[in-house]
Amino acid sequence: MKRLFCILAVLVSLVLAVPLTLFSETPTKASLEIDQLHKLILYPTTRIRVGNVVGSGVVFASVLSENRYNTFILTNFHVVEGAIQLVQEWDPLTQKEIKKEKRGAVEVELFKYQHYSVTTGTLLILADIIEWNADHDLALLQLRSDEYIPPVKLLPRDQINNLRVFQPVFVCGAGLGRSPFPTMGTIASLQDEIDNLPYWMLNAPAVFGNSGGGAFLADSKMYIGIPSRIAVTFANWAPNAVYHMNYIIPISRIYDWLDKTGRSVTVGLSPESKGKK
Repeated sequence: MKRLFCILAVLVSLVLAVPLTLFSETPTKASLEIDQLHKLILYPTTRIRVGNVVGSGVVFASVLSENRYNTFILTNFHVVEGAIQLVQEWDPLTQKEIKKEKRGAVEVELFKYQHYSVTTGTLLILADIIEWNADHDLALLQLRSDEYIPPVKLLPRDQINNLRVFQPVFVCGAGLGRSPFPTMGTIASLQDEIDNLPYWMLNAPAVFGNSGGGAFLADSKMYIGIPSRIAVTFANWAPNAVYHMNYIIPISRIYDWLDKTGRSVTVGLSPESKGKK
């Protein structure tokens, strides 16, 4: 009887030990995943304001240079287009009217959080447009700040061809002018072409204001492109947005644009490094 009691006691102790082990490990893994999603996707996503226009951007790079950090925001041209003016001015040297470009400052809002997810306010930093291209719908901004700001994690160039339809993705941006929030879906197409330029399509929903934000692989949290367009259909002459047909500028096109403008080195990349940081 005494022996039976001892066996039962051991079994009870084992049964009790298993749930304690599970509960001590599972939340830890889950919390690490949540931590990475916040740090690599939510926190680098910014809200951008130019007059009455509100869009999104991401912290693309924060590069150390002479004891200060140069931080760069990547966004769509159409988000910051209102800060760029082409004006006719009289040039006394040539005695002719010439066309000049004037660029205004852009307001970039970085969000502050507590308990990971609760926004407590924003830090507004002015930024300068250092490069833009209307055809590619791309713009690169530099913050007027010398502090390090953690950037997104870029998908290296030599991994771009490994992307496949059905891969889970997140999209994050300041949709409708809200604080940044994520949506989830999959890669739906890698072969779309709009205005003779390549786009990828995701079925992660995007709304107006998401333009300029980020698209990320769900597993690695790597940045793969900029949400820039959504499909629109017409019924009774009224436009209807198809929010789950979300077209992004692929990171391959971003890398090529940075190479051609000479900005790859500026943001800490080099053509020879194949995009690895």
